[in-house]
Amino acid sequence: MNRCKWSEESEMLQQYHDNEWGQYVVGDNRLFECLTLELFQSGLSWKTILHKRENFRNAFAQFEYEKVMQFGEKEIEALLADAGIVRHRKKIEATIENAKRVHDLVKEFGSFEEFLKQLPHETAEKQKMLKKTFKHVGLTTAESFLEATGRIQASHSEQCFMVSK
Repeated sequence: MNRCKWSEESEMLQQYHDNEWGQYVVGDNRLFECLTLELFQSGLSWKTILHKRENFRNAFAQFEYEKVMQFGEKEIEALLADAGIVRHRKKIEATIENAKRVHDLVKEFGSFEEFLKQLPHETAEKQKMLKKTFKHVGLTTAESFLEATGRIQASHSEQCFMVSK
């Protein structure tokens, strides 16, 4: 079976490609997790992040944004000492700030998903809004998040069995 080249490196990547990537994600905490993992992936391989995903879940309170938004310097220091995750202060601080922003979006729109539904139709405009809304999220990270969560069509290679016919 032909897949996107990036997913052929390991069974873990194949499973992610076949069963998760581009599937419509719901739930505020699950969307927050996807956003956070995409943020941490910036500059690294997806394999690295996927390999550490359970460690990230444990380190960031299962991505319960209401818990993460209360993290302070003590938690930041513990995260910086946690070899099971990517130890990058700016990304850790951005994650805490983004948890606060998700909280605010949930208060304003009812859910993170409802906020995403009201984004402009054009992909480039969606990316710009996410960049403006969240800390340490650039246009590429925004696009990756939108693809990963099924908000825009995932960019499968032509030979991939997942390409829409």
